[in-house]
Amino acid sequence: MTDQSGSGPLRFEVLGPVRALRDGRQIDLGPAKQRAVLAVLLLSTGRPVPTHRIVDAVWGDDPPENGTNVVQKYVAGLRRVLDPDRSPRTPGELLTLTDGGYVLQAGALDAEDFRNRLARADAERRAGRLEEAARIARDALDLWHGEALGGLTGTIFDSARTRLIEERASACELWAEIELSRGGFAGLVSELSRLVQEFPLREALRAQLMIALYRSGRQGEALAVFRDAREYLLDELGVEPGERLQETHRRILRNEPVPADPLPPAPTAPVPVAAAPVSPASTAVRPLSPQPYPPQPHPYPVPLPGVPLPPRRDGVPWAEVVLAGLLPVVTCALGSWVYFAYATFQRRTLREAITLACYLIVWATVIFLYTVDPSPLEAEYTSPSEDAALMLHLLLVPVSAVHGAILAALPGDSRRARAQRHMARQFALINPAGARQAGIGRPDLLRTFDDGGLVDLNHAPGPELARLPGISPIEAHHIILDRYQRGPFTSPGDLAQRGLLPARTVRRLTPWLVCVPPEQVAL
Repeated sequence: MTDQSGSGPLRFEVLGPVRALRDGRQIDLGPAKQRAVLAVLLLSTGRPVPTHRIVDAVWGDDPPENGTNVVQKYVAGLRRVLDPDRSPRTPGELLTLTDGGYVLQAGALDAEDFRNRLARADAERRAGRLEEAARIARDALDLWHGEALGGLTGTIFDSARTRLIEERASACELWAEIELSRGGFAGLVSELSRLVQEFPLREALRAQLMIALYRSGRQGEALAVFRDAREYLLDELGVEPGERLQETHRRILRNEPVPADPLPPAPTAPVPVAAAPVSPASTAVRPLSPQPYPPQPHPYPVPLPGVPLPPRRDGVPWAEVVLAGLLPVVTCALGSWVYFAYATFQRRTLREAITLACYLIVWATVIFLYTVDPSPLEAEYTSPSEDAALMLHLLLVPVSAVHGAILAALPGDSRRARAQRHMARQFALINPAGARQAGIGRPDLLRTFDDGGLVDLNHAPGPELARLPGISPIEAHHIILDRYQRGPFTSPGDLAQRGLLPARTVRRLTPWLVCVPPEQVAL
């Protein structure tokens, strides 16, 4: 049910599909692009958002020619539905235009409410009021009503969605910790099992599941959880479980009491570069404060024993090139489209899909020309349509063979590589120390797993940055200097904001870039 009346306070929601509500009634936000413009403004509530950033977020690599006018049109539409009592041609107080861009003054946002409730729950937990803390934490989690920013795609929305999902995972850990402290063991097992499946990289949830099973008298199942966690982390990331999981496992083996709250952190001290890398620590997410970039190179990751190194695809895949070139020849053009169908399935890009469609259309045209005006079998001549079909048929063989071979030789992007990059980014967000140890985004190092081709802007050397398409050696050198002089990058978008690369180049490279926070150095 939608409501357009102007009375009553507004409430915005991003922890699910983007919605606006007034007095509990949903407001019709208009077209999908208009809703996306609102989402961009909600991600920077109270702060000006430049028009070009809205265009980049909503339209990505295919911006409209008159992007500024289109954004103005959608902003006007949002003002009409969100502030219908405003007189035409008068400045609104809800959505205003400043020198820095558009500013949305959102009265109530579910994401902020979510964070405030979590802070209250943590304060109640520290004060020992566990029942109230559990209730508030549960209320915070109940604010979620689907995937964050549901239905919106694009680099900015995907990045924001990832951050919100990680906040939810941390909230789940806090809630489970409170429930374990209250003594609710058996009832937590099923919920924690589901959360472990949803957030497989969160070691704290796995440790909490082990504790819940152990305190319920299911020691064998608790130990099995650790074995599964170790196998998963070794198979997917090539790293051993972190200290909390290791310590929880040791205490359960010894039949010792296991505390529900995280183990106290050990005192830290500067570690020489030559020291062996440590195991990833707890996966709790903490805000990162600005810190100086370490002047020394990062320690060289050491492969874990028993973990095979995956093959790196730095050269040309000759077997695939030969197969792509031979298929049209061997099948007399009947299979001219087969490799392009394979490439479309693997890379899932619009370019490959259009190429496949073109070859299918050409082959369908050949068949049509052969059948539209067939000559008699005993005739010594062929019809004009058959002549055209034969010429097109013979032309299709070398064209598809050469095109397929070139496409196979070019670096592509498979579903597996995208999944590996997503998992590596998640791990770097959760555990930066473990990501640095594992060499995420460092193709110049010997590593124990394949991160899908990521390049870390904060640690990769200049030659690796220069290998990325669109980055010259001079630009790579400037990126290296900038990260030392102005500090580490927090997102690929910093490259454009600092004037190091054009925004279009950054958007094209973003799927292959990661920003692992550097190690804090004692000054």
